[in-house]
Amino acid sequence: MAQPATVGSDRARGLQRAEVWCNDCLHHAEISMDGLPDDLPVPDICLRYRCSKCGSKNLMSRGSINEHYEIVDRQIGRDQSIARKSGA
Repeated sequence: MAQPATVGSDRARGLQRAEVWCNDCLHHAEISMDGLPDDLPVPDICLRYRCSKCGSKNLMSRGSINEHYEIVDRQIGRDQSIARKSGA
């Protein structure tokens, strides 16, 4: 079985932020991974938080997908302003 990404492995890929989603009210936020230990599994980041909208602890977390695509856009030389306007 594959092991989940860790804060350290996401940092090595260039990610500095994570997304935390509330499974109860669907509120979400991007948070900085600064100060989190490298060996912390990314899915466990949410265990440190509570939803700021409804107070729930029923959360999930993943590496920032927005930041992931920003990195990909830079790597392939895509103009991010054009990509965002066209929906590409």
